[in-house]
Amino acid sequence: MGKPLKTNGWREDSYRKAYQTVLSQPRDFSAIKRALENLRQYLAVEGRTNANCWAVDLFFMLCTGWERDWTEPELPQAFDAIFSKMGDGLHDTASAPEIAREFGCLPEQLLEELNRIPLESCS
Repeated sequence: MGKPLKTNGWREDSYRKAYQTVLSQPRDFSAIKRALENLRQYLAVEGRTNANCWAVDLFFMLCTGWERDWTEPELPQAFDAIFSKMGDGLHDTASAPEIAREFGCLPEQLLEELNRIPLESCS
């Protein structure tokens, strides 16, 4: 039901892009939004596997290896909510989608939420 994330390549690039855009100063909210859109789009279709969803969930939940925790920079509440959900219930996407859906953590739900963020309100 989708290709697993590779050790080198897509996953590393996507994680690095999300990591770099969130922690960069000054913050570029359109770059953060694009990085998250790319990750969500992949997980919503081609990469929708239990392993991929768990990997992304753990990456954002634990912040292992991050220069600093993604929650340190003050992000607009809308972005903060998406990152929180990514590290909360995304892992249920493939194995228990009804649970992920109930908590608004399916990749397509997160993508819809992301698309509703007006960038002009992020400053």
